[in-house]
Amino acid sequence: MRTIRSFIAVNIGINALRAIADEQSGLRRRVGERGGDVRWVAPQNLHVTLRFLGQVTEPMVAAIQDGLEPVVRTIAPFEVTAAGLGVFPDELHPRVVWVGLREEGGALERLYGATSEVLVRMGFNLDDKPFTSHVTLGRVKGGDGAALAACVAESGERKYGAFTVREIACYRSDLRPGGADYQVLWRLPLGGRVRGARPEEAEPAIEREIQDEQPFSDAADEAPDEGETKE
Repeated sequence: MRTIRSFIAVNIGINALRAIADEQSGLRRRVGERGGDVRWVAPQNLHVTLRFLGQVTEPMVAAIQDGLEPVVRTIAPFEVTAAGLGVFPDELHPRVVWVGLREEGGALERLYGATSEVLVRMGFNLDDKPFTSHVTLGRVKGGDGAALAACVAESGERKYGAFTVREIACYRSDLRPGGADYQVLWRLPLGGRVRGARPEEAEPAIEREIQDEQPFSDAADEAPDEGETKE
């Protein structure tokens, strides 16, 4: 039976996404000037991974949707703020460059936990790393780690904007020579009363066209990251 490489994610609001993409562009330039070697995630592919599913069958993709629907309904839409740059696992040995996410009520972590519980009941063997909410900007391939960390530190705790999480989505991830190609398989809206909703941020982010001045390569965009759940 044919399988699909897929993952479950939260999309980023368009205003925050644009600000993050601008930060990524500047960081990419600074890192390149200092001899860093980073495979940057294409701006249109930036997202918040809840769980990487790996290779799953089409019936399983549908079963996951059915299993998550009643759980997702119990969590109301919530607001998240994208702020700060960092690296995993540490500044001496950077492997992943990320933008942090802040959410005071803990709803994003509950959404992650609820998603994980359903997947475990369905037989998925998931890692038990603590959830660290973030957006992966790039994966380090080589160069001077200290110089990279210095570039990241130059941005400080800059805020990139707030957005409202209204749904989760399952994406198909096809690895191609030019980079990863994402296609939505299904969406599930969060239920309950909207808290801190921002209507202008409701449009999903991954499918929008955000062009950069140079081509990106994210052919292994869903590879495992240090300090986060496996993608």
